[in-house]
Amino acid sequence: MPEIWLGYGSTDVVLDIKQENLLSFYPELNLLSDDDIKEILTEIKFSKKTLIFPLSSSRSILKIISLLIESNKHDITKEIAIGTFSDYFLQIKDYYDENFKIFQIEKKDFYEKIKKFDSVIFISKIGYEPLFGFSGTPSMLLRSFVHDLMDEIFHSNEIIRPNSGELGEPLKVALEFYDKLGFYSIEVLSNQYGISRLYYGHNSTFIKSAFFDFKANTNFNLNEQKALIISAGSEPEYHINLTNSLYSLWNSIGILKNRGMAVLLAENSQGIGDGALSMYLEGRLNLSEIKKIKYVDGLEHLIYLENLKNEY
Repeated sequence: MPEIWLGYGSTDVVLDIKQENLLSFYPELNLLSDDDIKEILTEIKFSKKTLIFPLSSSRSILKIISLLIESNKHDITKEIAIGTFSDYFLQIKDYYDENFKIFQIEKKDFYEKIKKFDSVIFISKIGYEPLFGFSGTPSMLLRSFVHDLMDEIFHSNEIIRPNSGELGEPLKVALEFYDKLGFYSIEVLSNQYGISRLYYGHNSTFIKSAFFDFKANTNFNLNEQKALIISAGSEPEYHINLTNSLYSLWNSIGILKNRGMAVLLAENSQGIGDGALSMYLEGRLNLSEIKKIKYVDGLEHLIYLENLKNEY
């Protein structure tokens, strides 16, 4: 009988499921060895003063940072620091030696802080995303601090249902913004077992290639199903609050039959989250006026819930 191990705090719990109630089993990604990863990372050149900027506290990203630092630690002419947004600061700080320079950047001070460095290397984990189609450095930067563009995307596009795995207008806007920044980034394709691929560069051409390669290796042709059990993922950040966890639901709902049922499993230690879901439940947001207000985090969840509630 197959076992599914579900993350619960710092441990895992096991769920036994009869094999006949599961979909087909799919092979895991081919994983890179540490030596393979080190060899790839030697191609990434550091400036005299370099800022490494992770956009997640994923285990695979923390490993990439460690290997980057290791490969450059003998060069005393290089000054390397790690900066991150407050969302991930504590997890990243606890992972590394306290003597290493790690600091938190407030989103409102982002441009001012990064201008102090000769170069910035963003690191993010590739994934599916219901609004942008794909998650990576461009979409994560927009969500984190480019509020005007997020508002423009939300109000200039007809958002009806999740768009996971598609290169639509929202992603095109994010890629154009990324090109204007001219920053370097590393995009990581990984699962809970390790790292499968690394993509790196400083323009939207390599990002799009990374997304298409990711889709080719993770998108399976599945028949529609009557019921789904969906995990919010193996990384703690997907379980922080319901706003984060719902992305896993929207990324999977395309294979659910009409009138079907989906069960989302998530440990939301911080509850609902501070964005649109909280505003709605507290009576501070009216669904009839949703397209008239400024974009806040998770606003698309309410649109998806409203538009899809009669289908499932």
